[in-house]
Amino acid sequence: MTNPIFFQLPDTVLPTQYNLIITPDLEQATFHVKESIHLDVLTPVNTVTLNAIDIEVQSAWIDTPGNEPSVATNINYDTKKEIVSFEFVGTVPQGTSILHIECTGILNDRLHGFYLSSYTNEQNKQTVMAATQFEPTDARRAFPCWDEPSIKALFNVTLIIPSSLTAVSNTLVKEEKRLDTQTKSLQFNMTPKMSTYLLAFIVGDLEYIETRSKDGTLIRVFATKGKIEQGQFALDVSRRLLDYFNEYFQIPYPLEKLDHLAIPDFAAGAMENWGAITYREVALLFDDQKSSPATKQRIAEIVAHEMAHMWFGDLVTMEWWNDLWLNESFASWMAIKAIDHLFPEWEMWTQFIVLDVNAGMGLDGLENSHPIEQEVNDPSEINQLFDAISYSKGASIIRMLEQFIGAETFQNGLYAYLNDHTYSNAKGIDLWNAMEKASGSPIVSMMNSWINQPGYPVVDVSVSHDNGQEAISLQQTRFLYSGSTDSELLWQIPVTVITNISDSQSSIMNTRTTSLPIPKSSGNTLMEWVKLNRNHTGFYRTAYTPNHLLGFRKQIESRELEGVDRLGLITDAYALSRARMLPIQHFLELAKAFRNETDYGVWLDLLGSLRGIQSLITDKPYLSAYKAMCRDLVASVLQTVGWNPTRNENHLQSMLRSAVLDASGSF
Repeated sequence: MTNPIFFQLPDTVLPTQYNLIITPDLEQATFHVKESIHLDVLTPVNTVTLNAIDIEVQSAWIDTPGNEPSVATNINYDTKKEIVSFEFVGTVPQGTSILHIECTGILNDRLHGFYLSSYTNEQNKQTVMAATQFEPTDARRAFPCWDEPSIKALFNVTLIIPSSLTAVSNTLVKEEKRLDTQTKSLQFNMTPKMSTYLLAFIVGDLEYIETRSKDGTLIRVFATKGKIEQGQFALDVSRRLLDYFNEYFQIPYPLEKLDHLAIPDFAAGAMENWGAITYREVALLFDDQKSSPATKQRIAEIVAHEMAHMWFGDLVTMEWWNDLWLNESFASWMAIKAIDHLFPEWEMWTQFIVLDVNAGMGLDGLENSHPIEQEVNDPSEINQLFDAISYSKGASIIRMLEQFIGAETFQNGLYAYLNDHTYSNAKGIDLWNAMEKASGSPIVSMMNSWINQPGYPVVDVSVSHDNGQEAISLQQTRFLYSGSTDSELLWQIPVTVITNISDSQSSIMNTRTTSLPIPKSSGNTLMEWVKLNRNHTGFYRTAYTPNHLLGFRKQIESRELEGVDRLGLITDAYALSRARMLPIQHFLELAKAFRNETDYGVWLDLLGSLRGIQSLITDKPYLSAYKAMCRDLVASVLQTVGWNPTRNENHLQSMLRSAVLDASGSF
């Protein structure tokens, strides 16, 4: 664990169970909390300190076995440290105690903590609901607590709300009581042991649809009235995903239900509250008549991302915020893997290269980049770190690791990691150790070279012929868009090599230069081509000589190469041209080989590159000639997709039409 500047709570007293009775007043935008916390006092103290901010405590007292209740004589706030301290006359002895607190707070309009979300209802009337967003450190805005990810506890939540409204929390309702004609009490089942940032409660005029997974887990989608039919796609996907995750993780989803809630006002895309995932409406609701295929795909990805967190993040939680990148990177990678399993026709891994690998490489190719893993001295720094490097690069190197050690070995290592840390906390190194043990490969040192230093390599390739033996010579340097290669950084690169006469070979390149032999064919077939980075799984650029690169035109045109490999060639060529390591005319010559390309992911990347060039030459006299070349390049695919959808058109054909028509208009 780091030694942060940020104030961390003393480890003398720890919670084991929170009992919360929360009464929100949506009209007055306030809430009242009655709280009793079961404590494990490790060292005798006379002061108990918790996290709290924007909370006003009316009273606090502590019960210890065999003693009279002791009322706090002083209640001290430190808003800078976001804490409240309760001083008692006598010493709180070592052992178990119960701390009782009554307090009030404001249902804020800042979309964090316990807040109000406003929307227009079916009657076109402005109305409100209450929701929570506690990650990373905003549970303390709803009730005094130990608001650190490593301090896990059980939660017993009761909500007192208007009888006409619905309330949802992490677990199912255990008991509902009518208190009077206007009010009801909802007591929820006890949660598993978990971190405070994963707690959730939502109150509003909601309706839901439901289904069940193969093992009987209740799955529901909630939305404000009038919109629930738009939750059907997410519900269906969620059911299929839960069955897949249960099988993949080999650890059954541990809660009795899984809810997905569409919140009108929501700052994040979604939040992985355990058993009660909250979303922006656009990230969960799909309108069959109005929403695009891209929207459907994005909803599926987000639902998969958040559900992956139910294991990786919720069941096993990072010890401190510096490992939050691993939670998010893993969930991003796992979402693509799961959706690719559910919808193989969407070719998600090709799209992953365009949208994630390239996003990570785009930012990480700058001189002012940063390592994936950095010290987090204050939770306020977390949002500064979460960019394409943390999410997209992180997800990309996890994919690279899985491909290097093999999917089954990776799955075994992941199971060992989750099983060893269930209902507890872990660090990133714990995962790498599990993978190293499962694979027998030096995973810890390899992964450290990718997460603890900025940037990524470019591997220069040349093929030599010596005494009838052909070999590949490789050299790695740091890739920078500035063109600078003055760097002493080295990476342990999982290198894969394929040719037209041999299957993929894998090895780790951990030196500046290396040489790899090319196996001879057992037949009479001659070697026509050599390609690095099969399926573009390695997080590096490949720099071929111009003749070597342009020699791939035949394999591109004939589609002898897989779509992901065709994409890898053209996306690397464009990046190298931007870095002035490859003349732009070589990129354009290679691009012409894609005239008959039909793969959506390949076109998405290529069109982005062509438009990037266009934006740089808007004042040049050859702009018209360039645009004419681009129109000619897309003419064939434009004629194929046409202006209007055809009967039985598939998902990617529809998305390809949108991309091609959009680009053609700019050309």
